[in-house]
Amino acid sequence: MKLLTAAAALLELGPSYRMRTGLYGRQEGDAVVGGLYLRGFGDPTLTGGELVALGQQLVRRGIRRVDEVLVDGTFFDKQKLPPAFEQQPDEVSPFRAAVGAMSVNRNAFELRLVPGRAPGEPAGVLLDAPAYFELDNQVTTSATGAPKIIAIQGDADQKQTLKLRGSIPRGIAGITYRRRVESPAYYTGHIMVEALKALRVQVPRRVGMGPTPRRTALLAEHRSAPLSQVLASLGKNSDNFVAEMVLKLLAAERAGAPGSSPAGVRVALNALRKLDVPASKIKMVNGSGLFHGNQVAASHLTTLLVGMYRRPGLRPDFLAQLAVGGVDGTLERRLKDLPVAGIVRAKTGTLNGVIALSGYVLGPSPERGFAFSFLANGVEGKHQAARALADRLVMALAKSLYVVRP
Repeated sequence: MKLLTAAAALLELGPSYRMRTGLYGRQEGDAVVGGLYLRGFGDPTLTGGELVALGQQLVRRGIRRVDEVLVDGTFFDKQKLPPAFEQQPDEVSPFRAAVGAMSVNRNAFELRLVPGRAPGEPAGVLLDAPAYFELDNQVTTSATGAPKIIAIQGDADQKQTLKLRGSIPRGIAGITYRRRVESPAYYTGHIMVEALKALRVQVPRRVGMGPTPRRTALLAEHRSAPLSQVLASLGKNSDNFVAEMVLKLLAAERAGAPGSSPAGVRVALNALRKLDVPASKIKMVNGSGLFHGNQVAASHLTTLLVGMYRRPGLRPDFLAQLAVGGVDGTLERRLKDLPVAGIVRAKTGTLNGVIALSGYVLGPSPERGFAFSFLANGVEGKHQAARALADRLVMALAKSLYVVRP
């Protein structure tokens, strides 16, 4: 599905499209009064450091006080989890991150625990934006042994509950876990507050929500890298979060805000008709292909691949976002013995019972080469063998182009 999402995004938005994030408000002297609005337009790559840079723009304008920080996520709808993500309701890993028009750090946080000075003492807990968390820490320091940590998180509307139990041994530097954020907008707001405080801007710790009033002045702005670079997270690294954000972005830009996943699917499938892909035969429920519900045939994918290759204006960017066999991304450790380095550009896929590999074997000239798609269903417990078969098939295609038979 990430191939479909990436192709549709390039077709509809173009390789040079950039996502915006802005700070809006009314400046009076050295203060912002009536609220500082942090407005997001679906940038999946926004980091805490870039929020600091936004704050620095305020400081350069002479702003030293802010009466309130409000987050505007109205570019997307309020549905935080994409369709099908409810199939693993207890999963807290970042691969199942929530989405929102105003998001930061891929909507994941780091939980770091450090031991106390002596056995029996409470462990220390380090969190970015601690005001966002409602923390119940009962982790103690042990004399020896391995870390034994139980972390239970939940959504408390404006905050995220985090209950910690277990022990951590004295003498280690600490242990870090990365987990998904429950409420992206509030988390981002608290990260913004911390950034302003680090810049010595006076600001309350509370965070509010609301749409930016019309004709409110833009005080600071950040623009993402071009879409062509952002899409590398899909093709090379198979990033579910970026895929789902891009799908909603398609909806917001082409169907109108607030962007939703169902609207994004409609926009994507309609765009793929430009490539002669039989969109009516594809079942697409989300942008990442995660969990059950999506259905696509190998022939649909090869039609898409050929169609994108035949568009000279998009071909370089579509190829560039794919993993390179034996070189990077999810293919870094695969297809290392190709007759010519760099000739395989492809997207991998893995579910509990599915293995996929679809892409290109580039020939010695632009007119020669293959578009291929390998999809294997029902391979539970046989993932390694299925991957090996896919690689052998791709290797055979490569050798047919570059190896001279006696």
